[in-house]
Amino acid sequence: MAEESETAETPLRVLIIRGSFNTLGGGERELLQLIRHASKRWQVSLATLQFPQQALELLGDCEIEIIKPKQPFTWPQGAMTELTAGQSSAASKEWKKLKIDWSNYDVAHLSVCRGTLEILNSLSDKTFRGKGLHYHCLEPPRWLYEDVLHRHMDGDLKRPLWLTKLIFANQRRVDQKLVNRLAKMKGSAISGNSMWIQKQLRDIYGFACDEKKMNGSPPRRNSKGQMLEATHLMHVLDWELWPQLADEDENNAADEIQQAVISAQKNSAEAESLPDKYVVTIGKLSFVKGAWETVQSLQGTGLSLVQIGGGDKSDKDNFVAHGSSLGVDVYCMPRLSQSALRAVIRGAVAMVSHAHGEPFGLTPLEAMAIGVPALMVDEGGFHYTMNTVDSGMLISREDYESWDEAYRLAQDDENRELWAVNGRKYVEENFTINNQIEALENLLLECVKSAQ
Repeated sequence: MAEESETAETPLRVLIIRGSFNTLGGGERELLQLIRHASKRWQVSLATLQFPQQALELLGDCEIEIIKPKQPFTWPQGAMTELTAGQSSAASKEWKKLKIDWSNYDVAHLSVCRGTLEILNSLSDKTFRGKGLHYHCLEPPRWLYEDVLHRHMDGDLKRPLWLTKLIFANQRRVDQKLVNRLAKMKGSAISGNSMWIQKQLRDIYGFACDEKKMNGSPPRRNSKGQMLEATHLMHVLDWELWPQLADEDENNAADEIQQAVISAQKNSAEAESLPDKYVVTIGKLSFVKGAWETVQSLQGTGLSLVQIGGGDKSDKDNFVAHGSSLGVDVYCMPRLSQSALRAVIRGAVAMVSHAHGEPFGLTPLEAMAIGVPALMVDEGGFHYTMNTVDSGMLISREDYESWDEAYRLAQDDENRELWAVNGRKYVEENFTINNQIEALENLLLECVKSAQ
């Protein structure tokens, strides 16, 4: 049932729930894209604790009911807040203040975020009776269950692991309690954003995992209508942001890019333009994004690295010095407009990532969409995003010979053309908004049916 098909006599009534939109990262932007398109087919409302003006602007001419606090909500901060799971308590109290008429909805679609699941604390199970519930867990809270966010950029631990585990013990307990409560509700479902996260839901929460599960397939259930396994619902691209050919805005982004290069932290201090041959990596400088290892993979290749996504000044200084020590020119670029970002990527030898446990892997799809080779570490969501398409390469983290070969192939014109054609076709067939709406509608309708 794609969005262009005729609207049903009784459209699905969906309440979308997300704790906050304040960061306006990829997850928030994709959810807003879903709302814009799905509201043409469903009756959509949104409940959130934080919804900035920029998020409202990204909805465009989409008119939906937005349920949010009358006064701006702010998260409590500080060491005691972390130790006592204070942000969870604050979110629970704020949700209780909102007036939501649940009789207006058939199903709720919860998007993972700090404070999302706390809406369950504001209501009794009786309130949800007969309502479908779908929790799109793009990734379990990584700071609670993994050490990758608790390391410096070079991999050294920020503090002993036992101390990290102690600090977040209460938050883990709260998260487990909320997820378990949701899973026991009749007509509920929990999805990752990839088969990789479906497996993580198994490892962290104990849900069964059928590795043959297709995108958007509902979970198996017991006789009480309770879910017996996790499933997954994949991301999609916003095609307006990734046209196959450069548009006018992109062609006119040269001045912005030049100014960004001049202001970038880099080891080619006098450079005022991008190098002739470079690869791009996306994401804030951190251990989890793996840029430190990307520099190591470039040693001796003659390629420079352009990093886009920001980072702390001290991390940038260390990163540039790391590049200098290996003979790799590094450019830590400031934030770019979408058209300038696309122009920088389009001019690259390749899009590259050594990210640790990437949940899904949207960046290789963005690169494929505009014909740029995607060279990704063969781990996490990257494996499941790319392993069925002959476009780009998946490479073992420390197999430097294979990285060298990948960089060579990415510069071969004939091979680039083959990868571009295959990649664009793959993305067009599998990662459109229609794909997502069809898969999500399949899940939501099954949740509603199972809740009866």
